[in-house]
Amino acid sequence: MTWPSSSPLRIAVVGSGPAGVFACDALLTWADKHDREIVVDLFDSLPVPFGLLRHGVAPDHPRIKGIANNLWKIGQDPRIRFLGNVHFGTDITVEDLRRHHHAVIFATGALADREMGIPGEDLDGAYGAAEFVTWYDGHPDAHPKWDLAAERAAVVGVGNVALDIARMLVRTPEQLEATDIPEHVRTGFGTTAASTVSVIGRRGPAWAKFTTLELREMEKVEGVAVVVEPSDLDDDDEAAREYRESDRRAGQIYAVLEKWATEQTEAGHADADEAEAAALARGQKVVRFRFNRSPVEILGTDGRVTGLRLERTEADGAGLRMTGETEELLVDAVYSAVGYRSAALAGIPFDDATATIPNAAGRVLDGPGGKPIPGLFTAGWIKRGPSGVIGTNRSCASESVTELLSDLDAGLLPDPESPDPQAVRDLLDSRGVKVVDGIAWAAIDAGERDLGEAAGRERTKLSGRDEMLEVGFRSQTDR
Repeated sequence: MTWPSSSPLRIAVVGSGPAGVFACDALLTWADKHDREIVVDLFDSLPVPFGLLRHGVAPDHPRIKGIANNLWKIGQDPRIRFLGNVHFGTDITVEDLRRHHHAVIFATGALADREMGIPGEDLDGAYGAAEFVTWYDGHPDAHPKWDLAAERAAVVGVGNVALDIARMLVRTPEQLEATDIPEHVRTGFGTTAASTVSVIGRRGPAWAKFTTLELREMEKVEGVAVVVEPSDLDDDDEAAREYRESDRRAGQIYAVLEKWATEQTEAGHADADEAEAAALARGQKVVRFRFNRSPVEILGTDGRVTGLRLERTEADGAGLRMTGETEELLVDAVYSAVGYRSAALAGIPFDDATATIPNAAGRVLDGPGGKPIPGLFTAGWIKRGPSGVIGTNRSCASESVTELLSDLDAGLLPDPESPDPQAVRDLLDSRGVKVVDGIAWAAIDAGERDLGEAAGRERTKLSGRDEMLEVGFRSQTDR
């Protein structure tokens, strides 16, 4: 049945990270262009929006503020109703959403860690990237304390998250003073003991996934020396050379690493060991890149990490071959940054192999290669996997919204039984859900800005869910 233009289009978006907010923006743009009424319910399990942007990006990235400001402007549109602190699958179900909306877009992202699949990942001192990132980014549900006593750490992975972790491990509290991290995180960084952090990649530098900007930021950290083993840059891999020549980013990454290695040699250091020792003797901390090494076991004593066994790899045509040559790296902590993984949603098809919702250009399918489920759509990492940068989510969300609107025009969206916007709030109230609405969210935001102003910074994040809810619901008693 074709949606009547005289009544508002009702859309639910589950997940208020970049993909969810960009989906809202695409819907509002369509409504403005066609002079249609629309009400979008933006659900999130957290009391605050913006997902990955708030809880997955290192706090020492001031350029991210521009993206945050754009998301904020979108979120302030009165046609978007933020409904935070609402847990999908328990507080509200897919059946509930379909009963109250013409369509649902799932944009819940990915915040679980992929495992490396090697022995020792259960040792104390072996961490997933998401665990650490959510701690230092002040995720409302993260444990308030983190053990930063490790003097030598390894970060496995060659993406931007690995760089973020390595950089944060060698930061001083003073260098983080201007950031928005909560006070308990700021205090925690005062206990950091890291002197050397190794960033480890299975393949050669041509295949690293860093962005050039992220990589160059490493050498700007005061008091830190960047060390690269010149032999890791041997130019004997034809496939790597061809890739560097055809891919501008890969060529730039290689050039930066090559520059650092050359500077070490020109300074009289025969290899990376000498360069590292010299930097430590000067009182610097060290971030050291180790390529062509695959982790095979995390070593431990009495249940704690004491080392990481690596096996040398070499190019085998366009692939990779394990050489059997191993080395043991003495470390006190291992951070696995080999990728994030989405979690299944109650009542929604899920492909465990790819950790995504089966979909065709954003239309949710009843299984991999199956048929579309009318009215259900997906966007972001749970749609395509954890790939791309924040801006990638705009085109991803736009594609999904385009498919949704195509189904709308074709009369394929089911009519909701109870389209009144107030009905959703009444349902949540009847279940005792403490909904953080737009007013409560604004109160949380103001509270964080006040904390920041008192300390001479733009913002200081509140320390946890309870504190956020206390500040947010305080505003409701004043209405």
